[in-house]
Amino acid sequence: MKKILSLALVLVMLCVMLISCDNAQALLAKADRALEGAPYKMTMHMDFECDNKAIDTALSMMKMDIPVTVDGKNIAMDMSMSIMGYSATAKVTVYDMVMYYDIKVLGQSVKMKATLDEEQYNEFMSENNAELMFDPEDFGTLTVETKDDKKYVAFGEINREGLDQLNDMVKDSLESIGGTATVSSVTYGIVLNDGKYESAEMVCVYSVTVANETCNLTLRLDVDFSYDNVASITAPSNPGSYEEVDYDELVG
Repeated sequence: MKKILSLALVLVMLCVMLISCDNAQALLAKADRALEGAPYKMTMHMDFECDNKAIDTALSMMKMDIPVTVDGKNIAMDMSMSIMGYSATAKVTVYDMVMYYDIKVLGQSVKMKATLDEEQYNEFMSENNAELMFDPEDFGTLTVETKDDKKYVAFGEINREGLDQLNDMVKDSLESIGGTATVSSVTYGIVLNDGKYESAEMVCVYSVTVANETCNLTLRLDVDFSYDNVASITAPSNPGSYEEVDYDELVG
């Protein structure tokens, strides 16, 4: 959740009910089960802010919006991003155990598909599924505030595994310009409405060093969930136009 920036919010927090970590985990488990029961859509927005031009450029390809639709074992992901001022899109669909990639960059389109076995499907879902970034186990404290019939779950004291995930998110991009980054602060929270995920927000500040200069880099990740009028997932209308490849070639 965003850092509290006003006295009004501080006063509100003094009035809300705090629930134990065990109960917070039970609320999150209930929300997880709700995701399994019906189709849903989740939209992720990732953005970086940095006053160092070289770093901002290196991470520009990671600024993106990702709508994800999930219906049972079928999943559809639409990604859009900006790379050096140019737009790129990638649509990934898994339907009936076949994965379709449709990538468009600089006016060029590449279409590939791969038939998945159960192990490959599970591997893909574990790395790319429509779940939130962290497990409750990645944090030492969980508190829940109740307001307007909604539950606001705040995560605190992130552990080493969680920090490593955040550091790995920018590691490769910064290595290309000889930079290093270390997480200096993290705020993360989830909003539950009627026992379901409504939204999540993470703000992560990195201390970044490039060419002996240090600056702050802020990563913002927002996620919104919707459960009504979710579009059906289908195979592409022209599957024959997709080149058949091996799964390992498709996912790299």
